[in-house]
Amino acid sequence: MTVYLAGSIRDGNVQDIEWRELAIQELSPYAIVLNPLAGKSYDAAAEQWTIFGEDSDAKYIVKADFWCVDRADVILFDFRSLAEGYPSIGTLIEFGRSTARSCLRFAILAPAYKGHNNRQFPGLHPFLEQNVAKSFLDPSHAVAFVQTYCMATAANDSNYWGGASSV
Repeated sequence: MTVYLAGSIRDGNVQDIEWRELAIQELSPYAIVLNPLAGKSYDAAAEQWTIFGEDSDAKYIVKADFWCVDRADVILFDFRSLAEGYPSIGTLIEFGRSTARSCLRFAILAPAYKGHNNRQFPGLHPFLEQNVAKSFLDPSHAVAFVQTYCMATAANDSNYWGGASSV
């Protein structure tokens, strides 16, 4: 099982890093975790990102992230920044790309997120509603669910399926 951690990577925003650290810690025993922050570091004083000590390059970032999207069995999208007014362009493009292939998509949404927020579609945006298997209001709940999913799909033990009888 391979899990990709998609979401905003904003300069100096700890929230964008912390949920990924939680996910890596909890999921690594059960899945290969693809992290778009791998090898990246941000120097706040210089206001600059580097990748493995080299200057950040847009072409590398896009190609590396698309490589991850194209190989993941499960993608966990952190869309909380949308409720903060941050457009999350990269994450939305990764989401769109992921819909062209077979994978499970889960989303973390902020409680304040109003979705499309119009009369016809008062809840989630139709593209999220139709393409996300399940959404969560906090990262720890999302990570716990994905962890259980990874454990269940990797196990031959029927106890991971909630004790359901075999069919």
